[in-house]
Amino acid sequence: MPRGFFTQSATVLFTEAPSIDAVEAALASLGAPIQRRETDPGWISGGAELLVPFGEAPAGVVHVDVLDAPWPVDMGHPEERPDVFSAWTMGAFGPQAFPHNLARAGQQAVAFPEAGEAIAAHRGFVRLRTSYLVGAGPEAPVMPEGWSPLAEIDALLQVGAPLLGLDGACAWFDPNAEVILPIPLMREVVASGETPPLEVFTHVRLFQIDEEWALMDTNGLERCALPDVEVLVPRRVDPNEVADFLRSLTAYLLENGPVIEDGHTTESPFGVLAVHARDESLTAPPRAVLRLVPEGARLPDGAL
Repeated sequence: MPRGFFTQSATVLFTEAPSIDAVEAALASLGAPIQRRETDPGWISGGAELLVPFGEAPAGVVHVDVLDAPWPVDMGHPEERPDVFSAWTMGAFGPQAFPHNLARAGQQAVAFPEAGEAIAAHRGFVRLRTSYLVGAGPEAPVMPEGWSPLAEIDALLQVGAPLLGLDGACAWFDPNAEVILPIPLMREVVASGETPPLEVFTHVRLFQIDEEWALMDTNGLERCALPDVEVLVPRRVDPNEVADFLRSLTAYLLENGPVIEDGHTTESPFGVLAVHARDESLTAPPRAVLRLVPEGARLPDGAL
């Protein structure tokens, strides 16, 4: 379930924050009726936001605003940075955002070797967030009947595409999946028309446990009301092979729903894996996972 009033989010990082006027001019190319409204400046809303409609049943809105500050690293503190912390608890940075997400994204940016440079250089960001509550009554659900996370992600990509050409755009950052991608790659993804582009809204990561074992996982499936996947594999296994397996499993879950359960087994290119459903992941951010381990293997202490 999302935290706060927004169901999905993404951001474009900038070396210098663009004006809301420049953003509005760029979004005019969408041909959609855009509403502009003034709000209280701050982390919850940047002081002015653009509302771009998407979908029909249900009809939602992409909220677009500009923050003239770097992405907050730790999501604030109730005493030291209460303004940031309050915004975070309300889901203002993304419904699944967790502290230090941008740093983790940079550490795992296999497709973006210059991610660290882009993170260090950014000084502002444009935030895109989906919601169904504009003009709705006080009892309106955050996720209405017919809610489709993939339709929302497609809306974020369509609205975000014109922003990639603005001066100073240096990276696409999804705080929910902790993915950071270079602008040229994002342009290719948008131009390809692939639906859904898994590498944009989910992530596959690698962690070394010890000399014998590695952990690879997915991040981002919680946004689709699905568990992420962790797999423990011997380090002799090619990580690219594991990544391909995790991408295939992600696509399978997105198509079929949460059909893989605790106690099941699944075939992989590197052997039969036993499924252990867990409420807590081995890695940040904390989330529910399906933990896959080779059958009969002697695992590191605490792996299960």
